[in-house]
Amino acid sequence: MTNLKTAAELKAIAKERSLDKYGVLIIANIIIIIIEMAISGIATVATPSSLVIFIINELIILVTSILLGILVSGKTYLYMNLIYSQTVSTGDIFFGFKQHPDKAVKIQSVFVLANFIAGLPASIIFFFLTPSSPSYVGLALFVAIALGLVATVYVSLTYSQAFYLLHDYPDRSAKDLLAYSKSLMEGNRFKLFYLHMSFIPLIIFGCLTFFIPLLWISVYRYATLTAFYQDLIAAHNTGKVENGLN
Repeated sequence: MTNLKTAAELKAIAKERSLDKYGVLIIANIIIIIIEMAISGIATVATPSSLVIFIINELIILVTSILLGILVSGKTYLYMNLIYSQTVSTGDIFFGFKQHPDKAVKIQSVFVLANFIAGLPASIIFFFLTPSSPSYVGLALFVAIALGLVATVYVSLTYSQAFYLLHDYPDRSAKDLLAYSKSLMEGNRFKLFYLHMSFIPLIIFGCLTFFIPLLWISVYRYATLTAFYQDLIAAHNTGKVENGLN
């Protein structure tokens, strides 16, 4: 595979493509946030005062989070249109309902279930944690959170390209798309991780300035991540041609 673009180069592409489209992209992001907040607001049945209610709440959140994969697919389609210099509109975020919503749900289930399983030990410990709990319980909570975070990040990076691939290869199964993403990310996880981390200063700035700049930062960040995919898949396909595998 040929060398990939640097983070600075990817960000430059994102800025150039987004230059006259921030209005549409920000409105689209706001719509997505409103939908997600509305769904999360009805995704719990009550305050988790008992283990049964806690389990019911977790299951409801799990199912609704998986179904939100359809919206993730639409958002991905919107930003792919942006980076590939196609026409973009707020309606693009609902494209996931047209483009194999079943596959979007299956792909999303991998992220949601991995996050759920990785975070379950910490959730259980936290549920039973009280001010009078021994100190080792707090230590166990810290270890559980740390290990869960590592597992979640690894899965997120490994299968990060699946939604993009869904729109480039809609005829492939969800399993194939996930496997393809895993193949693409071999040796590239740290590059994507670094790209994510490079936005932390901007996110902190946005939080310190009444959160309004986060609307722009969100567009900038997602456009950059999509530019990463464009560069990654182009490099991969170029490598296949050079090796006579096309």
